[in-house]
Amino acid sequence: MKYKHSSIRLFILFLALVSSTSIFAQTKTGSVKGTVTTKDGKAAVGIDVVVKALNKGTNSDEKGKYIIKDLVPGQYTLKISGLGIANQERKIIIAEGKSREEDFKLDISFQQLEDVVVYAGQYNYQTDHSEDVAKMPLNNIDNPQVYSVVTKELLKDQFNTNITQALNNVPGAVASTDPAGGGSITVRGFTSEPSARNGMPFIAAGRSSLDPVNIESIEVLKGPAATLFGNAITSYGGAVNLVTKKPFETFKGEVSYSMGSWGLNRVTADINTPLNLEKTALFRVNAVANKQNSYMSAGHMNRYAFDPSLLLKVNDRLTLSFDLELYQEDGNRVPYLRFDSLVKNNGVKNVSELPIGYRTSLYADNFNAVVNTQRAYFQARYEIAKNWTSLTNLSVNNENVTSYQGYPTFYNIDSIKRSISLYGVTTTNFDIQHNLQGDFLIGGIRNRFVWGLDYLSSKSDMTYSSGFIDGININKTIIPVTKEQADYAISSNGYVALYPSEWLHYATYISDLANITDRLMALASVRIDRYERKGSAPYGQTSAAPRFGLVYQPVKGVLSLFGNYMSGFQNNSPSVQPDGTQINFKASYARQWEAGIKVDGFSKRLTASLSYYNIDINDALRTDGSGFVYQDGKQRSKGIELDLTASPAPGLNLTGGYVYNDNQYIKATSNEGKQSQFNPKTIANFWVSYKFLAQSALKGFGLGFGGNYADKSYYDASNTIIVPSYTIFNGSVFFEQEKWRAGIALNNIGNKKYWSHSFTANPQPLRQVTASVSLKF
Repeated sequence: MKYKHSSIRLFILFLALVSSTSIFAQTKTGSVKGTVTTKDGKAAVGIDVVVKALNKGTNSDEKGKYIIKDLVPGQYTLKISGLGIANQERKIIIAEGKSREEDFKLDISFQQLEDVVVYAGQYNYQTDHSEDVAKMPLNNIDNPQVYSVVTKELLKDQFNTNITQALNNVPGAVASTDPAGGGSITVRGFTSEPSARNGMPFIAAGRSSLDPVNIESIEVLKGPAATLFGNAITSYGGAVNLVTKKPFETFKGEVSYSMGSWGLNRVTADINTPLNLEKTALFRVNAVANKQNSYMSAGHMNRYAFDPSLLLKVNDRLTLSFDLELYQEDGNRVPYLRFDSLVKNNGVKNVSELPIGYRTSLYADNFNAVVNTQRAYFQARYEIAKNWTSLTNLSVNNENVTSYQGYPTFYNIDSIKRSISLYGVTTTNFDIQHNLQGDFLIGGIRNRFVWGLDYLSSKSDMTYSSGFIDGININKTIIPVTKEQADYAISSNGYVALYPSEWLHYATYISDLANITDRLMALASVRIDRYERKGSAPYGQTSAAPRFGLVYQPVKGVLSLFGNYMSGFQNNSPSVQPDGTQINFKASYARQWEAGIKVDGFSKRLTASLSYYNIDINDALRTDGSGFVYQDGKQRSKGIELDLTASPAPGLNLTGGYVYNDNQYIKATSNEGKQSQFNPKTIANFWVSYKFLAQSALKGFGLGFGGNYADKSYYDASNTIIVPSYTIFNGSVFFEQEKWRAGIALNNIGNKKYWSHSFTANPQPLRQVTASVSLKF
């Protein structure tokens, strides 16, 4: 399938402009504006001002002013709200083509408002909307899809220094580090990696870790999300989108230093400045140097990043942004732990029973991996007309990896074979994406609309060589394998393989959320995707991924009942059967239905969702005992999920989640009725923090406490080896003033031994202390 980008784009733009022109030609819209002040007459900044019936609003600016445009003539209720203030509502009438002025005065003083905003509001863990989740601006309460957000405020309270720790805050998810180098989470029974950045592909993260220095928030879409994002960056369980820090209009900076367990030394910088007096050119840079030894007896992880970003306001309609990420990593990979059939059948039944020291490393410090990554992003945002926006995004990701990887295999309960491999991988990903966003009326029905085109190409060259080191008795002294030993084994083996890979994705998608009534909304979306693999065995597949949803709000903008049907897919390469015949497979599909409730109320102090979901895969690949592959496997993942974030009082914030998930094979050649691997049935997490307000003698002092629980899971598909359950607790204390901040974090307070729920089942860090100090200017 070929898509004529320019002709489709011009046609859609023409329809959009005609539609918007006809709509606004019928009626001249009006607006409401005004000023919000404190009771002592000073400007009140950041107060929510909303037209209730439309759930359309803004925030008061630094002068306390606000304006809401494009209101169809009629009577409305205007509401102001904010943390720590009393809500106010007024009836207003919007006249045709007129601007109405409506001022508000709060019942608190400027100092009282500042206390609440500075010491409570800026740390609020909540966010009620996203630009990326729906590919258009959409409040969470209006979205029939469930998603979770980890904010920078939460990461700051935890003194977060790595992506795995950050991802453990995602409700219903278990984070782990993959042997290839990347981080991932188990969500709704499936593995998902951070593969999107501001809605664009972030595929180069697969063989390297990440550093949270440039992360504003982490958005996790729950369930198959291929309709808008495609299968390249999503899994059947969901998608992980990293929202990065953006330039803003004032000069501000922060430099931090952290030190802690296992030789942690970490320096970060975040500096923002306008480049001209008009503040139309804005620049921001984030940088980090992070060095730390492993919690194992040997190993290390060193990371360096330099992330500049530039935003240019060309005129009132056109904004350009440029982002660059330069990342280098030098660290040791997690070994691929394996068991042969003898050990599975007669040996260990729980990875905690392995007769090897918890912190014992089988591989030396110089048996490492080095990664160099360059990522460049460009966006052009153009306001075509009232409520019509064109977004063009371009990204280029380059990654170069040289990685030594260990493969220890238990061949009896006391003995391990140590094999090794050396990977050399060079990857280039290119993506160009165009979205047309609209917010318009047709016959009195509000439509929020996005249409997009997406072209993604990936080219990778991988060299692979391997060797056998030795067999060792783990009851004797263990000498770790060095890089020199690995090089000798590889040269003796004389085996080097080259695996080139090149594939293309062409896609178009459309989505519309229509207000059937003021409280009832319907969503319809579809994506058409063409996948083509190049090379010696080329093939192509065309897939369609629909999505539907309903939202009913018994309490407008506060409480919603929702249901959705979503789909995702994975492309399957042709296979050669044992008898020499080739079989071509269709794409495998996951289909989810879900129903639940969302809350966004009490002046934005409570955000929560509760839902039940069912995900079916009816055409998964399976292999029989003779090695023949069939496409009739069936898998089902179902469960209940709770996600809650609240600010019940100024300075007090809490977030948490609970998931019960049952993911099993309901039709398979073997292991039918068994649980999927590395999938805990029950997962829970929470974090609560409190910061004393300015009125208190403890002004600036804060503390936080939280924990994570994961049920047991199974290491193997036959469910014979258990990865045990665990509960760990973490905490922090800190003291913050206008120009500085200092604190201490303590992770795994109980010094608990626990193992990752991933296909490595590797030991996780014991008790860790981190001390940090920041200077702000």
